[in-house]
Amino acid sequence: MTLALTLPVAEATLFTVGCLLIHLARRHAETVTAVLACLIMVLVMLIGIASAPDAFVRANSASAIADGGFIAANALN
Repeated sequence: MTLALTLPVAEATLFTVGCLLIHLARRHAETVTAVLACLIMVLVMLIGIASAPDAFVRANSASAIADGGFIAANALN
């Protein structure tokens, strides 16, 4: 298998395994729904943090440093 096909095959495998796990846990639908909802919320938060504009991040970091928070971050600048 070439390197170009490695990622799509891994994604398809993870999707299939996820579907299998959901199918096996169908008797516990409420628990599965709660876990999936939590995972989606974490994913949305991570995407939001990753796509935050640099100016917004710098402004909030500067205000946190001025307030005495993130003292270790000040050493990096």
